[in-house]
Amino acid sequence: MRRITTHDELEAEAQRHAYLLLKISASWCNPCQIYSPIIESVSKTRSDISVAEVDVDDMPAIRETFHVRSVPTLIMFKNGSAVDSLIGSQAVENVHAWIDHTIQA
Repeated sequence: MRRITTHDELEAEAQRHAYLLLKISASWCNPCQIYSPIIESVSKTRSDISVAEVDVDDMPAIRETFHVRSVPTLIMFKNGSAVDSLIGSQAVENVHAWIDHTIQA
């Protein structure tokens, strides 16, 4: 999972891949830390998407850009554009189902 620290990096990563799953989290957020292994698992088992992570403290403008109200938040990019989000920690099955639904939409 690639760590992104600037808007330019995020834009380049979103353009580089047909599908990019972005995990927005914070180092101080306990649910985010618990969620990390689930997203790592998704990253390793899904060859159809790329996965990256942003810490809201490293990139505070991301909150406004994507209307992030709480962390963790997942955002799916399709062909460079944000198309859907999933808020809060989820079971791995729910994350996979959401990814499948978002890709097929």
